[in-house]
Amino acid sequence: MTTFKNTLFGLFLCVSLSGCAINVSPSAFFYQDSEQQPLDVTKLHAAIQNDKTAAGITRVEVKNKEGLVLRGVAVSYPNPIVNIVFFADNRMPISENNSVIHRLGKLPANILWLDYQGVGASDKAKDLSINAIKQDALTQFDYVESAFDASIPTIVHGRGIGSYFASYVAANRKIDALVLDGAFNNISDLIANMVPGFSNSITMMKLHDEVHSMQIAPILRHYDGPLWLVVGEKDKITPYPISQQLLEDAASSEKYISVIPDATHSATLKSDYAIKQYREFLSRFAN
Repeated sequence: MTTFKNTLFGLFLCVSLSGCAINVSPSAFFYQDSEQQPLDVTKLHAAIQNDKTAAGITRVEVKNKEGLVLRGVAVSYPNPIVNIVFFADNRMPISENNSVIHRLGKLPANILWLDYQGVGASDKAKDLSINAIKQDALTQFDYVESAFDASIPTIVHGRGIGSYFASYVAANRKIDALVLDGAFNNISDLIANMVPGFSNSITMMKLHDEVHSMQIAPILRHYDGPLWLVVGEKDKITPYPISQQLLEDAASSEKYISVIPDATHSATLKSDYAIKQYREFLSRFAN
C-alpha cells in the first residue's frame, strides 16, 4: 500500500504558486495515473490458494453517469457475514493491493472494490472532478444489490482519502454500518500533517471549492448508524486525535474506535489485531 509521502510529492509538483498562496485544485491533490493499467488479480489468486481457501473473483465493469467505465472486482468468500463496499486511499489501485482484499475476505466477507476514475484499470475523464468521484461512489454502492447477497448487512469501508467518499455514501444511501480507516476531517489539516513544519502563517492554502467540501465531521453529525473508526498507533498523517474528535462529533449511539498497536497510516489492515477488532465490531449488528 503506497504511503501519503508519495502523494505529497505529487501534490507539490502540481500546485500552483501565486505570491505566498498555494492553490490546491482537485488534480493537485487527488492522484491519477498517467496511463490506464490492466487489472491484475494474480496476487489475490495466489493468496487464496496459499491459504487453501475458496473465493469467487468476478471482474466488474460499471459505467458511470459520464459514460466512463469503472473497473474492479467483486470477491465472494465462503459463508460471508457482511458485504463490504471498499473505497481506497490515494495511490491505491486494486492491482497493487490484492492483500487488502484477502485480509477483509477472512472476516468472512464479500468485497466490492472499483478503481477510482483515472486510477488503475478505470477510465479517465478529461478533467478531474471530486463531485464526479462522489457520484461514482454512489454508483459503486448501488451495484452491490446485483453483486452480493442482500440478506446480509452491507457496510461501507473508507481507507484514508476513501474515508470521505465512504462518508458521502453514508449520507446519501441506507447502509448498515460505516468504517473509517485512517480518517481525516478536512484537507487543510491533512496537508499540514503531510508536511512537517508546514505553517499557514507563512503560506496560505487556497482550496478549490470541491476540495474544501471534503469534510467528514459535518456528515458524521447527522449519521446515526453503527460507526467504527480505526487508526494506527504510529499514524502521523491522520493521528489518533483526529479519529477521536470524529467519534465525539458523530451522532451515532453505536460508535467505536480502535487503535492498532505499532501500525502506521497505511498499515492498519495488515494487523491481525485489526481483523479481530473488525469481527468484534461486526458481531454487534451482523448476526
